[in-house]
Amino acid sequence: MLIEVDRLVKRYGRKTAVDGVSFQLRPGEIAGLAGPNGAGKTTIINLLMGFLEPQAGTAQVLGFDPLSRRQLNEVGWMPEKPTFPARQRVDRLIRFQADTFPAWDHPFAEELIERLAIDRAPRTGELSRGHTARLALLFALAHRPRLLLLDEPTLGLDPGGRRLLLGELLAAAAEAGAGVLLSTHLLAEVDRGLDRLLILDRGKIVLDEEVEALKARCRRLRLPPNAPPPDPALAVLTGPEGIFSTRWDEESWQQYQAEVPGARYEPADVEDIFVALTGERSKQQPPCGKEINR
Repeated sequence: MLIEVDRLVKRYGRKTAVDGVSFQLRPGEIAGLAGPNGAGKTTIINLLMGFLEPQAGTAQVLGFDPLSRRQLNEVGWMPEKPTFPARQRVDRLIRFQADTFPAWDHPFAEELIERLAIDRAPRTGELSRGHTARLALLFALAHRPRLLLLDEPTLGLDPGGRRLLLGELLAAAAEAGAGVLLSTHLLAEVDRGLDRLLILDRGKIVLDEEVEALKARCRRLRLPPNAPPPDPALAVLTGPEGIFSTRWDEESWQQYQAEVPGARYEPADVEDIFVALTGERSKQQPPCGKEINR
């Protein structure tokens, strides 16, 4: 396992930011870590990087306690808001990073610099948000890490910049066989790249599910006005984005559709499912997927 987390707890005073979290990440797996603002996503990334010490529980990253920092040469990290010394020129900073990482792959770095259209000449304080993110992505990838820990890597970018960064990130991870833990709120843009989805709510993981299985068990429902409620076997949620079945049962649906001919369903993507689970939802029905720590 690249990551093994067991009942991890992190508190800030009276606030519990991470509350008994447990999960694993396998080699080559791309997992999305999603949740409302303040759910604990950044705290988990910082715990795995060894920047914070937990109050309880354990974490292993590449077989090491993160606080030992022994994992860092094989981890690519991209923070939510990357910052660099404002007066440092990009080219000098690249050379510094290359000297810092023993495994820095110079030909691969040059390829990334070209693909990401990184200008070596300016000072880093002169870079736009998008070009700062490109530079941070170069530093996360150029030493070909076994694990990528990415905290909202496309925050503040326009759609074109997000597509560029996510495309390069996922392509490079696939080429290297690296595992990825990606904290994001833009699930629609990483839907096709994710193997697994973890949803955090108030410091707890409330869903940990393979994306393929998750989509297989969820549907968006289109019901006529004043239609009777579907069979409870379909575990229906009504949320801000519509009506969802979170335990798809074909036989139950066929019976319901025979009674309500105008009823239809559509596939649900991971963003649909996330909104259904974290928005206004039924307290009587369980969410889609495996519910834990509730």
